[in-house]
Amino acid sequence: MHLPSGRVARLSDAAARAHAAAVLGARADRDAGERAPIGACARDVQILAGPSVLADARGAPLDPLGLPLPDAHVLRALLAFAGVVPEEPGAYSCENCGAPFEVAPSSLLEIGPFTDGELDDPELDRPFDFGASHPVPALRVGRALCRSVRFVERTVEEAMPLLRAPCDGALRVTPSLVAAMGVAALGRERRASVIADALARAPDDAWAAIVDLYHEARYPARLVAVHRCAGCGARNDLDVPLARELERAPLRAPGDGEDDRGAPGSTPRRAGAFPDLDAFEARVRAAAERIYAARGVRNIDLFIDAGVPACDDGGEPLLGCYAPGTPADDLGIARPPEIRIFYRTFRLEAREDPGFDVDAEIDETIDHEVTHHLHHLAGSDPLDDEEREQIEREQLRRVGHAEAARRARRGALAELGGFVRATWPIWVITAVGSALAWCAGGR
Repeated sequence: MHLPSGRVARLSDAAARAHAAAVLGARADRDAGERAPIGACARDVQILAGPSVLADARGAPLDPLGLPLPDAHVLRALLAFAGVVPEEPGAYSCENCGAPFEVAPSSLLEIGPFTDGELDDPELDRPFDFGASHPVPALRVGRALCRSVRFVERTVEEAMPLLRAPCDGALRVTPSLVAAMGVAALGRERRASVIADALARAPDDAWAAIVDLYHEARYPARLVAVHRCAGCGARNDLDVPLARELERAPLRAPGDGEDDRGAPGSTPRRAGAFPDLDAFEARVRAAAERIYAARGVRNIDLFIDAGVPACDDGGEPLLGCYAPGTPADDLGIARPPEIRIFYRTFRLEAREDPGFDVDAEIDETIDHEVTHHLHHLAGSDPLDDEEREQIEREQLRRVGHAEAARRARRGALAELGGFVRATWPIWVITAVGSALAWCAGGR
């Protein structure tokens, strides 16, 4: 396996399974009498440290405690992918249509880039910037307000106080836990005791931002499972492995002493900032009238869709889409071309991005779909070709070139096998006829 640090490691499936069986059995007996069982992260490290489980490229034993956390989490993901450690299916709902589904995320992990050494994508494999201070929502640190956090690198051994934390959802933030997290500074504050006190009292939005940055620093961007909704086709990205040392959830339950106002000086939560459906439709129609006139088009139906948004071939919910018109059918009914704008996609984008400019995005989306219309009238749509190529490139980045080639070969062989299975009687008849003809000619 090629790891994010550049190290190459050998992971023995047989040794891992044998040691996992012993570890899981012993832990089940021990955890049965404990109020807060130790988490999955420490369990996985214990399995990786087993005899003959992990080795370097030359076959020498490799101690997982000395690995940087991103390397260790890749190995943890591979244990779950292979079924060496259990991962119960999680219950989710589609982010686009809300349909429920259950899946074990690690089973969907694309491991090709790790096995084939294709960890060179400038975005997916970009290392975390440990030298920078990263912005977070405001939180009080001592007597000052802080709006940034800086992390330092951590090995598995240095992070063990966090990896051993109980998996019951309770997390007590202490100076040793701060050191294990690798939080080197909150704003200008570097004292672990003061940082621990600030994190324990942090507003939910600040804590969530710090946890997201922690995940970005410790879990490579490739540790994501992509589940396509069976109903609407939307792409749902899920964390791999499912069990992580810090959950993407508030540190405290509601009512534990923190109100919804956040830290003094923090940005207040916006209520009702996004227009309702009627106001949104009015803005869309006004923009369309202006853009249609500027682009010299007319007779394009405009529909504002408040239902489940359509998705592109990559599973991304669309802001808008274009459908060309159709000629008259048997009843003499023709359908004009149509531009459809999806209200819910705009609303979701605005909710996730505070800087989302609704009117600018409306203009850009309508103009984009008008371009599709003009290309359709011209008989060729290079914009559509470009969008499809971009989706294919994104899929290739995730899967890896070598794995994509293997899948293409398997697909071609499967098609050939299906063709042979469907047409073998014809080939038999042809062969028999040829043989009879040859025999007749020989006489």
